[in-house]
Amino acid sequence: MATIQPFHALRYSGQAGPLADLVAPPYDVIDERERERLAASNPANSIHLILPRGEKPYEAAASLLEAWRRDGRLARDAEPGMLLYAQRFAHGGANAERWGLLASLRLEPLDGGVVLPHERTLAAPKADRLNLIRACRTNLSPIFGLVDAPLDLSGLAAAARPVADFTDRHGVGHRLWRIVDPATLATLRDRMAREQVFIADGHHRYETALAYRDERRAADGSAPGTKDYDFILFYLCSTRDPGLVVLPTHRLLDRAPDAAELEARWQGELSVRRLPDARSLAAELAAAPSAPDRPRVGIVRRGATGALLLEAGPDTAAGRALAKLDGPLRSLDVSLLHQVVLPGIPADRFVYTHDDEEALGAISSGSHELAALVPPPRVTDVLAISRAGLTMPQKSTYFHPKVLTGLAFHELG
Repeated sequence: MATIQPFHALRYSGQAGPLADLVAPPYDVIDERERERLAASNPANSIHLILPRGEKPYEAAASLLEAWRRDGRLARDAEPGMLLYAQRFAHGGANAERWGLLASLRLEPLDGGVVLPHERTLAAPKADRLNLIRACRTNLSPIFGLVDAPLDLSGLAAAARPVADFTDRHGVGHRLWRIVDPATLATLRDRMAREQVFIADGHHRYETALAYRDERRAADGSAPGTKDYDFILFYLCSTRDPGLVVLPTHRLLDRAPDAAELEARWQGELSVRRLPDARSLAAELAAAPSAPDRPRVGIVRRGATGALLLEAGPDTAAGRALAKLDGPLRSLDVSLLHQVVLPGIPADRFVYTHDDEEALGAISSGSHELAALVPPPRVTDVLAISRAGLTMPQKSTYFHPKVLTGLAFHELG
């Protein structure tokens, strides 16, 4: 099964500045305004590497990386290790903490049953990331992976070496420890050797790393599994971790189909319940995931009185239509949304948000006409779809909080 190993992490030194001013979220969740803010926070912020600018952006990123190595802002750990990573954050009115492990994981083909995806990837983002990895020869951001077994990582902190402790501008606390003890590292390797890894975030970067590995192997003529580029930087978290949170991804439309026609169709295909207001609807959906055989979607419309909760039970026309989908896809709330509730609307017509307040605010302000609210996804669905070799609809999962870029880089030789 999965093979992990310690690595010589390339990390920011104190010379670069406070780590809180150097880290960034994954590249694909950063808009232009956030990129500008991160770029201004510190000249060595990792945003300059993962979203470089200029006429030759990839070469610019590689030049910066090399310059920061030379001037000491980045330093390579002398001994190989793994990094224990804890994130503390507020969720659902309480404090939560998620524990994970940053390690080097051997790249495996996606059809090999060891590393399993759940998303369909696109050619353009993969071409962009491939150009970046070719120039930098470094994994700049970790892939977020899930292990469907207990890992009990928090107990390792007491004997590990603390290397970072800061709070970001969103109030998320980040703590990092280095694990270098040979016996502990061997125990972690042995523990992971029994497990599959499910990609939560980073599908494009994983496929890019596979392509880059194959390029380097062909050029070097090396034996498989012997080089740094045969491995990739991974963050590994247990599906049993109480701090593992997946946020819903609501959809907004600025122009929606006719309200009367939609509601008449829904009445004939679904169980429709009218709630007194939008906040009642949002609270009910947020309280718990849907039952597997009863996917739900909430609808809030500009100027409407109340809100609608749509449910596809097994005895409804919608439920029978969803039953024709492959395996675990039939129980997804987003399948109900795109197959039955609002079929035929292209993905790029929607605006997406993970925040109930933002979704409802867009309706009350008049900027959008319709909000389709969904409950939080079930991690079990992600696992089932991955195991079945299927892919989820676009924008189905949002693991929160994101694993930061800039905590450690993985050089590929």
